[in-house]
Amino acid sequence: MNGKIVSLVCLFAMAFSCSALHIGYLLPAGGRRGSEVELLVGGQQFWGLKGALISGEGVSVTSVEFIRGFPYPASSQRKYIMSWLRAIRKGEPERPPLPEDTSGWMKHPYYEKINALEPLQMEQMLRFLLVPRNPLQASPAIASVAIVKLRIAESAPPGKREFRLFSNGRISNPLSFFVGEYAEVRDPYFPLPPEKPGKPEFRIPAVLNGQIMPGETDFFRFHAEKGETLTFTLLGRALMPFLGDGVPGFFQPQMEIFNSENRSVAFVDDTYFHPDGTLEFHVPERGEYTLAVRDALYRGREDFVYRILAEKGSRPYPIAAPPEFPIPTLDSKNCGTLSRGVMVRGVLDKPGKTDLFHLRLKAGEPVVIEVYARRLNSPLDSLIRLYDSRGQLLAMNDDFPRFKAGTILQHTDSELRFTPQTDGLFLLSITDTTGLGGKDFVYFLRIDKPRPRFTLYTASSVVEVARNGAEVLRLIAIRHDGYSGPITLRLADGGPYFIAGTKIIPAGETKSLLTLSVNRRKTSTAPRAVRVKAVGENGYKTKAIPADEAMQAFAYTHLVPAERLLLTQRWKYAGGEKFSWAFPETVRKIRAGSERSFPVRVVRFPADAAMRLFLSNPPAWLTVSKAEKDSLTLRAAPGSAGKAANLLFKIEYSYNQKDKKGTVRRRKSEIILPALTLEVTP
Repeated sequence: MNGKIVSLVCLFAMAFSCSALHIGYLLPAGGRRGSEVELLVGGQQFWGLKGALISGEGVSVTSVEFIRGFPYPASSQRKYIMSWLRAIRKGEPERPPLPEDTSGWMKHPYYEKINALEPLQMEQMLRFLLVPRNPLQASPAIASVAIVKLRIAESAPPGKREFRLFSNGRISNPLSFFVGEYAEVRDPYFPLPPEKPGKPEFRIPAVLNGQIMPGETDFFRFHAEKGETLTFTLLGRALMPFLGDGVPGFFQPQMEIFNSENRSVAFVDDTYFHPDGTLEFHVPERGEYTLAVRDALYRGREDFVYRILAEKGSRPYPIAAPPEFPIPTLDSKNCGTLSRGVMVRGVLDKPGKTDLFHLRLKAGEPVVIEVYARRLNSPLDSLIRLYDSRGQLLAMNDDFPRFKAGTILQHTDSELRFTPQTDGLFLLSITDTTGLGGKDFVYFLRIDKPRPRFTLYTASSVVEVARNGAEVLRLIAIRHDGYSGPITLRLADGGPYFIAGTKIIPAGETKSLLTLSVNRRKTSTAPRAVRVKAVGENGYKTKAIPADEAMQAFAYTHLVPAERLLLTQRWKYAGGEKFSWAFPETVRKIRAGSERSFPVRVVRFPADAAMRLFLSNPPAWLTVSKAEKDSLTLRAAPGSAGKAANLLFKIEYSYNQKDKKGTVRRRKSEIILPALTLEVTP
C-alpha cells in the first residue's frame, strides 16, 4: 500500500515538473490601495521570467526577480550566515570577519549581498536555513520562487484581480490578487533562534495575511469591546482552486478565538459547503483576544496561503444574481397562480419548510422548471416535485446533471422539463433534500418556455501559438433547453492571431476543438487578450468564458473560470509552413460505411527528412483504413449517419540540423494541421 501511495505522489510530481510555466501561490494575496507590495510567488519553471500581468486599473508591476534555489551550505557556513543575519536584526549591518577555514562553502547570489537583502529575500534564506527539509513536502509544483513588486494606486478600484507571470512565449495560469481598503497585517517572518514567534496586533478593520507551514498555527492579537459583533471572513481554498499535487492535499483552514485566559470562545471550520469559514464573533467581555489560524489536520506547505478580512458588524451571506431572462421576477410570498414566463425568488427560512406554488399550464406547451440556488452560492440542496390537480406525482428532480464549472463540485440544482397533455392547474413544490433551512437558503425558480441556448467555455485560458504552425484551442459547450445545433465561432480582437481551419462546433457536440494560428510576419511575444464569439443556428449569441481545466478532488472535468483568454507566440524547430491541406474545404462530408482520403500538400521537404501523418483521438465511429506518408484514408462506421466531429491531424516530422559548432543533430517536431469538421451523411 505504501508503495502505491509513493508511486502516486511521484506521478503527480512528474506530471507537474514537466508542465509549463505555473504559479501555485501568492503571498500576500492582496494589498491596500495607495501602497507598494512585495509578492512572494511560488510555482515552477520560472526560468526566463519577463514580467507579471495583473488585470484591472491602478496596479502596476515595478519589478520581477527570479530567486534561484539555495545550495545547501556547509555547517560552518550556516552558522556564519546565521550570526550575520542576527547581527543585522540587531542593527549591526557590518559583515562579521570570515573564519579561517571556508573550504566546502558554496556561494549563492544572496550570500554576496546579504547586507542589502529585502524582507522577502531574507525570509527565503531563513526558510531554507531553519525549516527542516522534508522530502514528502517537497514539490516541483512550487519549487521555483520569484519576488514581484507591485504599486497600487490610491485610485485603484477595490476587488479581485487576476495575476499571472510571463516569459518569452509562455504565460502562467491565473491566481487571485485582491485590492483592499484596510490595513494589511502579515504573520511574522521566521525568527532567528533563540527568538520566539510573535503575535502581531491589529485593529479592526484589517486584512490578515499568512502562510501555514507543517504543524504551524498563526496567532493575531486584537482588542474588542463587550457587545460588539466582529466578522472574520477567510479565503484559503478560494485562493488556490486546484490541487497542486497529491501531497499534502487541499488546505483545510480553521479559525479559533481565545480570550485573555487562553480559553476558546469562538471557532469555525467550514461555512455550509465552503471549506473557507466565516466566523461571526459576539464579544462577551471587553478585553484582549487572540485569533488562531491553522490547518484542520495540522498539515502545511508554502501554498497554504490565507487572507482574512476582519470587520465590525455582521456580514450578509453572499448570494449571486441569476442569469437574466426577458421575464419578470416575483416574490414567492405574493406571487399568486403562476404560468410560463416568470422568475420567482424565495427562501426556505426554516428547517423542513416546503414552498408550494399553483401553476397553470396549457396542453402541448413545454415548460422548463429550473432552480438556481447552489450555482448562486446558496446552501440549498433543492428538490422539486410536480403534481396534478388530484395530487398525483407527475415528475420530480433532485440533481440535474451539469458540467462542473467553477469552484463548486456539488451541483445540486434541480430542473424539470415537462409537457402537459391537458390544460389545467398543477401544484409545484420545492424543498431541501436534507431538510435544512435558514435565512441563507435562497433560491430563484425559473418557470419558462424552453429557450434553446448554450454556454461556451475554453478549456484553457492561455494558448501558446507556434509562429510557424498552429495550436489547439479546446472548447466545451454546455447546451441548455434542448439546443443541439451547430455553433459558429470567430476570434475578436485577435490582431495577428486567427482561427485556422474549421470555425464550427458540430451539432450535438459538447467537447470540441479549434486550431489557432498567427501571422508569421508579426512576431511579438507580448500576451494578447482575445475573445471568442459564438452564434447558434437559431441566432443566439454569446462569448466563450475563459477557463482552465484543473484537478480538484480528482475531478478532471473541473473548470476554473478566468477573466481573460490570452494568446502568446512561441518558436518551434520546424512548423506548419512546410505542410498544408491539399484541399480548401474546412467542412468535409463522408457517407456512412464509406471511405474518404485526406491528402497533405508538402511545401518544403528536405531529402533527409521523414514524416508521419496520424489522426489524434478519433471518435469511436471513425477509423483509419489506410495510412500513407502524406495522406490518410478514413472510414465511417455503418450506422454513423448524422454524426459529426472536429478532427485533429498531426504530423510527426524529423530532420537533420546543424548546431553552432557544426554538429549535425536529428531534430523532431510535431506539427498540428488546421482542424477539420467531418460530417457523416446517409
